[in-house]
Amino acid sequence: MGKSLIKNPGKVLPQLIVAVWGSWGYFSMGSVRGWSSPGIPSLNRTIDFEVYPSDFQWISSFPMIGAVLGSLFINKPMQYFGRKKALIGHYFIFISGFLITGFTYFGKHKSMLYVGRFLMGFAAGCTTPASQIYVSECASPRIRGRLGSLTASSLALGILVTYIIGAFVDWYVLAWILGCLPVLFLCGTFMMPESPVWLLSNGREREARHSLQLLRGKDTNVEAEMGRIKEHQERIANSSNRNKSITQQFRDVLTAGPVVKPLGISLGIMLFQQTTGINAIIFYTVSIFQTAGSTIDSRYATIIVGAVQLVFTVASGFLVDRCGRRMLFISSAVATSVPLAAMGIFFYFQREWGDKEATRSLGWLPIVCLIVFFITYSGGMSNVPFIIMGEMFPTEYRALLGAISSSFHLFCTFVAVFFFPNMLKAMGKDGTFFFYTGCTLLSAIFVYFLLPETKGKTLEEIEQIFSSDRQQHIKSIYRLDDVIATGINMNGDVIFLRRSQSNDSDNSELQLCVDKLENTRDV
Repeated sequence: MGKSLIKNPGKVLPQLIVAVWGSWGYFSMGSVRGWSSPGIPSLNRTIDFEVYPSDFQWISSFPMIGAVLGSLFINKPMQYFGRKKALIGHYFIFISGFLITGFTYFGKHKSMLYVGRFLMGFAAGCTTPASQIYVSECASPRIRGRLGSLTASSLALGILVTYIIGAFVDWYVLAWILGCLPVLFLCGTFMMPESPVWLLSNGREREARHSLQLLRGKDTNVEAEMGRIKEHQERIANSSNRNKSITQQFRDVLTAGPVVKPLGISLGIMLFQQTTGINAIIFYTVSIFQTAGSTIDSRYATIIVGAVQLVFTVASGFLVDRCGRRMLFISSAVATSVPLAAMGIFFYFQREWGDKEATRSLGWLPIVCLIVFFITYSGGMSNVPFIIMGEMFPTEYRALLGAISSSFHLFCTFVAVFFFPNMLKAMGKDGTFFFYTGCTLLSAIFVYFLLPETKGKTLEEIEQIFSSDRQQHIKSIYRLDDVIATGINMNGDVIFLRRSQSNDSDNSELQLCVDKLENTRDV
């Protein structure tokens, strides 16, 4: 974690440990996504029971259907049982899914594959909001971006490990091995503290203080941070969503500005992340190399690609709190469009020249393009969408909005993976990659105009960015305990607020004072 860890290891190290263990669910999610690339060709070679060609397409994408349902299901366990217990529970589902998939080798019926892959996906769907929100709520604002990026790094590591193991074992052995790893993650999760934000929101102040002390280090004074979180929770309780029905909560999601704005931005970024073709490429990496006629063994080429993705995803974690979320995503998106366009050009010449001539002249290009693609994609587009999902949503709606955003992301993943073979047939291989190029450039424009910078801000400050009530914003930030207070309004203007002459000063009188000062300045 760079200089922060060196200067304050006692404060940062506990958060780092918790963030690492809280992110292991993403490793298992990466295993689910990576299994198809070596697993489907291996299944096709060794299969000795009835499976139709269309089944392979469904087996690859079926986890995403389970993931959509899982991301919606986890909302209530996170809300009522806590982030930590939700993480513990979802590992049991991972284990069941991998083992059922592996035991299909003995059961010899494709229904077992469907059930196993569905459970894998269901658990992966639970991971997305549970891990990201847990890590964001446990991290301090100064390093939240770097710790939040560990989830994307764990995802890339899961994909790489699956590629490496899958290059040397059959599909069912791969499933068994991957099913054993969540047992280790499960044991470690039992040792982690619960989110202090969740504990306070459920009236467990003593436990919340203890949890926050563990996270910030035993020598750190946490009273100021406790007071800030507690004050924010009390404000939420006054107009709380706690006693609202599900219907009322969804009505707020669709109508309340501070809720709609961050949700819309998160959904847009999740959509654009998938229209880069990232998961279609991950799921079909081996097939893409075979189609391109690359001279490199496709199994080893996938390992190279996975290693590159991991290294640069980890590297981007050191940049997210230095460069900011916006700049990192925009730079990543613009750079990612280049290898996608080059891949489209290769397939265009392959169609025009023929397979042999294209491979002879440009056979090196597919692997170079995919390596550069994963470098640039991992530099920002891989982790920024998950980081902002964990920090942009209002506290009272965080579990619900996290579930909605995650389910939408996973639905987009399903569409991208399932229809990738159809896109290749309808648009051609070159047209498909040119389509991805255009969508990636559009994502940079979307982020430039709509995503505010959240680097270094507390979760409470981020909520205020999306507040549509300016008076409430001013009232919640400034407390006129002194005769005169200074501050900065929503437009960045320096203003002075003076105490009313009466004892019952209200917000309207304070606002009148602000307007008068602004009018004087304009004159």
